[in-house]
Amino acid sequence: MTLEELQAQCDRVPFFRFLDFDITSADDESVVASMVQSERHIGNPAIGAFHGGITASFMEAIASVTVSRNWDILLPKPINLTSDYLRPALAGTLFTRASISRKGRRMASIETVAWQADPEKPVARGLFHFLLV
Repeated sequence: MTLEELQAQCDRVPFFRFLDFDITSADDESVVASMVQSERHIGNPAIGAFHGGITASFMEAIASVTVSRNWDILLPKPINLTSDYLRPALAGTLFTRASISRKGRRMASIETVAWQADPEKPVARGLFHFLLV
């Protein structure tokens, strides 16, 4: 599936359109995406930081894309998630990389990391488990 087809699949999901992210790269094991902050993403207006729920939702969205590239064949169902917030995600662009840590016949585990300017300074990390049926 090309990046354009993957983005079109994401654009069919109303909440993903609300998040308004762009898939920037994808291979067999990981997906990377970017999301430019807009007014609806702000959680702390005093410092202009992303809302933690937006950050976690962005990581979950990219994790679900990583699990299955074709939702007509396999629609991943989230069964567990953990988000660790490491520092505020300030105004600007937020990036997320989701990588498959384990994928079996019935379940997949996806690790995510979100950052802004420097991938070595993440703002959040996540672990997502999906049921594959």
